[in-house]
Amino acid sequence: MTANRFRSALLLAAALGLASCGGSGDAPSGQVVAKVNGVEVTLSELNAELLANNLSAKSEDKAVVQSMLQRLIARKLLVEKARDEGLDEATEFILSRQRSEENELAGLLQRQMVGQMNPPTQKQAQQFIEENPEIFNNRQLMILEQIRFQQPANANDVKFLEKANSLDEAAEMLRQNAIRFDRGPTVLDTSSISPQLSSTIDDLPPGEVFIISNGQLVLVNTVREKRPAAVPPDAALQYASQLIQQRRASQAMEAQVAKLREEAEITYQPDYAPKESETTAAAKR
Repeated sequence: MTANRFRSALLLAAALGLASCGGSGDAPSGQVVAKVNGVEVTLSELNAELLANNLSAKSEDKAVVQSMLQRLIARKLLVEKARDEGLDEATEFILSRQRSEENELAGLLQRQMVGQMNPPTQKQAQQFIEENPEIFNNRQLMILEQIRFQQPANANDVKFLEKANSLDEAAEMLRQNAIRFDRGPTVLDTSSISPQLSSTIDDLPPGEVFIISNGQLVLVNTVREKRPAAVPPDAALQYASQLIQQRRASQAMEAQVAKLREEAEITYQPDYAPKESETTAAAKR
């Protein structure tokens, strides 16, 4: 679990007095680990929360498990309050829920496709290492300061960020445009991006702002530190297998989307119709 997520969980729990005081009724048992005003918190929910924060569902650290449980309880209390105020019928919530559901379903499909793939052989992994020495020898871990927010429907809505000379300026621009964002440090493994993009980021002047979109989030970044992280020879085969599987998954998803585009009936309002060149490019992605 990242420090940022853990800190958020603690602050939220603390703000609600750890959400553990008071209450009455039958004590939860079996698969029910707690009840919040009669609403059950199940062991499955708690395990899902742990996994979502990169923790084992079988974690033996009781303090961490308790922190995650209090995070769930705090969230359920806030959800109950939001529903009481009718926020579950707000347009903003409905659109956010739809986007979240669509992203989760698309992610589940991708994970299913990955699960059905055969892992690379040792020979394939060795060949990948020989063909991509820069990934293993020149790998870096870049410590970034990053601003993250949801990708707007129209990318032009955030083009104003291109004028930002620092992350503080970018943050102020987002506040002025009433765009909510998170900010904090993160780590970029250069082997997870293309060599071209890695080289471009590496060549940026110190403190230079660069913006990346992954289709779901816009990431506004500056590089704070670079650490050489060549892959040790004894770990290279396993690492190569992981990279091969990631690339296969990406290619399989692109092929799936292209196939679905061909089979689908997609119509546009005239002002939103893509140019023919854009349609062709999208079909290849």
